[in-house]
Amino acid sequence: MSVSVSENIQLKKRLIWSALFIGVAMYAIFGAPKWVFLLAVEAFVLLGLWEYFNLAERKGFFINRHLGLFFGSLLPIQFYASGETIVLIVALLSLCVFNFKRNLREQALISTALTFFGLMYVAWSFSFLGRIRYLWHGSSWIFYCLLTIKLGDAAAYFIGKRFGKHKYAGSISPNKSVEGAVAGFVTTLAASLLSRFYLPSVSVWDLLVLGVVLGIIGQIGDLIESLLKRDTGLKDSGTIPGLGGILDMIDSLLPAIPIVYYYLTAVRGF
Repeated sequence: MSVSVSENIQLKKRLIWSALFIGVAMYAIFGAPKWVFLLAVEAFVLLGLWEYFNLAERKGFFINRHLGLFFGSLLPIQFYASGETIVLIVALLSLCVFNFKRNLREQALISTALTFFGLMYVAWSFSFLGRIRYLWHGSSWIFYCLLTIKLGDAAAYFIGKRFGKHKYAGSISPNKSVEGAVAGFVTTLAASLLSRFYLPSVSVWDLLVLGVVLGIIGQIGDLIESLLKRDTGLKDSGTIPGLGGILDMIDSLLPAIPIVYYYLTAVRGF
């Protein structure tokens, strides 16, 4: 099979699965009851955590998978019950107490740190979608997050693949190119500004600031996950045809979603 045929097959798989996830996301955001939306967030959190724990375990470290998944499942729910700090404190204490076992003492520090980092990196970050849902025009803001970031991802991927000649961050992700990064940034910014069509009461200045920030932060999020995969020697975090894994799908969203929430609440007071 030639390389071009193989790439075409991968592209078709990528487009088919992307269309499927887009359809599910649109239904969960705009058409489904709030409990269905919560279940969708829970599914992404738990699957993303599972993939992260798999990455960490490939390095030979002990990960408290059961406690991690349990407290990870609570983080999306606590946004509806205002218990974020309590969940995180109890999670940290529980992880430490579990490591009181004598046979785990040699990995106590790294085990606790890696498991808790997974909670913050995946579960805590992605759970902010629940908070955004209850803001003014919350569904539209969730759509905004997904649209701007993922369009930027798509532009970076396709432009970089077709025109990318100047590589950057080669030690982390050898396929990343300056051309792709610029295309991703410009696309994210343009998508943010064009969002006035469905967010007409939001100022152009707000959309400009968010577009610039997300255009940078989204690509940093992508590089963070690439760094984790490079450290463990994996190309993809999962086995979704054409897309890799859940972490591969949401990596650029993880640092971006909390930033959007805090910009809307702390800066703009929405």
